[in-house]
Amino acid sequence: MDLNGDAAPKSPGERTRYDTSLGLLTKKFIGLLSESANGVLDLNWATEVLEVQKRRIYDITNVLEGVQLIRKKSKNNIQWM
Repeated sequence: MDLNGDAAPKSPGERTRYDTSLGLLTKKFIGLLSESANGVLDLNWATEVLEVQKRRIYDITNVLEGVQLIRKKSKNNIQWM
């Protein structure tokens, strides 16, 4: 463990539990969304960049849509409100 309490990976390619947490993924997703043109983000592209299953992206977008921070712009695109 490091000073932040995060466990270090045992091997170079291994991810820790924190690395795959929904909280960290949400922070990364919000980062992509905040850097996107016009606040519009392609979910397929985000899935590739973040290297996660689309289901994990949907977990995030469902919550953000529920609290009315984003809306669906088209089939695979969301936008900040």
